[in-house]
Amino acid sequence: MMRLTEVTLEKRTVQLQLTATAPTASGPHCAVPSSAVHSRYQRHLTDLPWGTRAVHLQLIVRKFVCRQPTCARPIFTERLPDFVAPSARKTTRLIAILRAIGVALRGQAGARLAARLWLSTSAATLLRLVRAALVPPTPDLQAVGVD
Repeated sequence: MMRLTEVTLEKRTVQLQLTATAPTASGPHCAVPSSAVHSRYQRHLTDLPWGTRAVHLQLIVRKFVCRQPTCARPIFTERLPDFVAPSARKTTRLIAILRAIGVALRGQAGARLAARLWLSTSAATLLRLVRAALVPPTPDLQAVGVD
């Protein structure tokens, strides 16, 4: 859950300030929910463009104190897996679009298309996203034919 707290329109960019608002967060190791907030910090993210304007997000997330005494991580950051991966600087939907472009066109051609769509990226980034994609498991062969 997030709340939009501020919007700033500039000539070439849109700045959005978002605050995470879930009442609790679960620890990544012990999965015990906690509502004890330790601190807050800002994450700077890039999202899909709005028309010809780049969208930059300032996401304020919280660090929580784990109440499980034996937990390996007594202080943890809340996770927003549907929105952004841990330590990522791009939203999951932007990564999905860039990965699709990379799969379809690969490096330089994909970077040229992305630039036309106002998505700032490089050929190397597209290739890295393609290589990091999970490959679905393939079923075992049932029969092999030779012509």
